[in-house]
Amino acid sequence: MSDPIGYTAGNRDLKSHTRAHPGAAMAFALSALTAACGSGASDHSSSTGAALEAPVLDAVVPMAGALHVSWTSHQHDCDAIEGERKSGDAAFAKVFEVPGSADNEMDGTATDSSLTYTYRVRCRKDAEYSAYSNELAGTP
Repeated sequence: MSDPIGYTAGNRDLKSHTRAHPGAAMAFALSALTAACGSGASDHSSSTGAALEAPVLDAVVPMAGALHVSWTSHQHDCDAIEGERKSGDAAFAKVFEVPGSADNEMDGTATDSSLTYTYRVRCRKDAEYSAYSNELAGTP
């Protein structure tokens, strides 16, 4: 008979303990599973427990007095791609959200040619988010 919890002959104390305390077998199995797989407590995980893959920014290119942002996403089931931007020492702020299948966005609000704008993007699936992409900067 196979041993689903992984008892071995060298673990007889644990085996006898779990016979006397049946709930201990479940606690042991859960503990072993958590140790092997992690707790899953991450704000960058998907509902399947696998982390959402961050997109990769490819380019920030001046175009028509603004900036065109493009990226590659290997997470093909994103609901949306969120783009954030900052200039100078300011904090990042969300400036666009496009469907998950999109791979570029024209930021028509980045028009001040005396500023350098820095971008990053991330995948959103339901209420979960990937890590942020790399950062790239450009000047309109």
